[in-house]
Amino acid sequence: MKRLILFILLLSFTNSFAQQVYGVQRGQRGYIPPPKFESSVYVTTINAYDELNKILPKCVEIFLLDDFEKEILKGLLLEKFENYNQIVEKTDSSKQARQESLKQLEIDFVKSLAVILTPNEISVFVDTDFNDKKEKKKRRKKRKDKKNDE
Repeated sequence: MKRLILFILLLSFTNSFAQQVYGVQRGQRGYIPPPKFESSVYVTTINAYDELNKILPKCVEIFLLDDFEKEILKGLLLEKFENYNQIVEKTDSSKQARQESLKQLEIDFVKSLAVILTPNEISVFVDTDFNDKKEKKKRRKKRKDKKNDE
């Protein structure tokens, strides 16, 4: 009787070791890949005046704006950032609807830039990156000289 119980326990343990502990592995039948998360960052509101302080000095420097044009650009940027915050804060609309609204806002802003900038300057403005990220110097990895010992 003891041998029978021992034999049954031995068979049950061998079956458990034969199975894969972590489930079906990649490349096997029945494998389901993990869900993909959206790569886009969660959109939050921005501080209009902080953004204005980043963008406005660079625009004045690049486009050589006088005081009047500077004030017009300042008003356009503030209006853009306030509308951006209003669109982002709407939680009742879907994400896709908000993204379309943000695209439309950007198009309207670029059209309104035609008041103070030429078409060439507008294309330069759109292509300009206003982020303050400093590029890191790429360091070369030190490689050890491998000598063939024969």
